[in-house]
Amino acid sequence: MAFDPLAPLRADPGAGAVLLDVDGTLAPIAPHPDRSAVPATTLATLARLARRYALVACVSGRAARDAGRLVPVDGVVVIGNHGLELLAGGEARWASGVERWLPAVRAAADALGPIALEAGGWVEDKGATLTVHVREAPDPDRARALLEERGLPVIAAQGLAWRWGRMALEARPPLDIDKGSAVRALVASRPAVARSLYAGDDLTDLDALRAVDVGVAVRSDETPPELLAAATLVVEGPAALADLLAGLAVDSA
Repeated sequence: MAFDPLAPLRADPGAGAVLLDVDGTLAPIAPHPDRSAVPATTLATLARLARRYALVACVSGRAARDAGRLVPVDGVVVIGNHGLELLAGGEARWASGVERWLPAVRAAADALGPIALEAGGWVEDKGATLTVHVREAPDPDRARALLEERGLPVIAAQGLAWRWGRMALEARPPLDIDKGSAVRALVASRPAVARSLYAGDDLTDLDALRAVDVGVAVRSDETPPELLAAATLVVEGPAALADLLAGLAVDSA
C-alpha cells in the first residue's frame, strides 16, 4: 500500500500544523478581491481543525485585517502581506524592518495608479505591499507589457522588490521575509509541532511549500508549474482542498 503523507497528521493532530493560503486556495478566485469569499462549510472545517491541531494558520498576500475578514475563525492565526504583517487580537503588527518602507510603497502605489488605469487594471495599496491587478483588463497581455515597460521602473525607483502573481504585479520591501519565513517562524513558535502541511496555489506560495513536510498545490488553469513540481500532493481547486481538510478534521481513531 502506498504511503499516505496525511496519515501522520491525522494520527497525531496535537503535534500537527495546518497552514493555508486564502485566495485561490480556501476561496475560489474572484474577478475582484472584494468579491472573494471562503465558503461557510470550509470555515466550519477550519474551526474543527483549530480545536484539534497544534497550529492552524492562514498566510495570505492580503493585508492582515482583510485576510482576517475572510477567515473569521477563532484559533486560526492570520499572517498578511506575504509574512510582513501579523494579525493579533484584532490589531495588525508589522514585521521587523517593514515600517521604514511604508512611504516607498505608498509613493509607488500613487505613481502606478495612472499606468494601471491605462492597462485596464487598478492598484491595491496594502500598506506593506501593493498589487497591480489586471484580471479585469480587456487585454491582459498588453497590460503586462505596459507594466513591464513603465511599471517596473517605478517600483525599482522606490527601491522595492517585485514579482508577478496570478494576473497581478506585486511590489514589496526588499526584506528577507516571505511566506516561507513566516511559516517557519509560526511552526517554531509551537514546540509541540512535529509535522506540518501548507496548501497554496500561486508562485508566492512556493517558499512556504518548501518549508513544510507536506506541500499541497491547489491546481487551476493558472497554477505555475514550479508549484506543482514542488508539491507532495495536488488537488483540483478549492473544493477539493476543502474535502482534504475535512478529512484532516475527522477523528482517525
